[in-house]
Amino acid sequence: MITMFSKVRGMTFSPLMLAILGIWFLANLLSQLAYISSHGIPYDGVDMLQSLGPLYYAIIGIELLLWFWLFFFLIIKLVKHFSDLQKTKSDTVNY
Repeated sequence: MITMFSKVRGMTFSPLMLAILGIWFLANLLSQLAYISSHGIPYDGVDMLQSLGPLYYAIIGIELLLWFWLFFFLIIKLVKHFSDLQKTKSDTVNY
């Protein structure tokens, strides 16, 4: 368990991926907001994507990869946080 924490502590993530996810999320929100303000009801995203044909699967695949990356990123951040807490606690006990 300690080796897992030490391996995770050394990992870094690109802020570019967080920016991509943030932009993707905000673009979805803003497009939905624009559609609702002009038509009064939300659009059906699945029908809209399916109208793209085979490209639909590529877009869904990319979006799933981004969300899996975010999930993995949050797990790593959580492990780093608890690792740092454990290290701080053990340093305090050793003094």
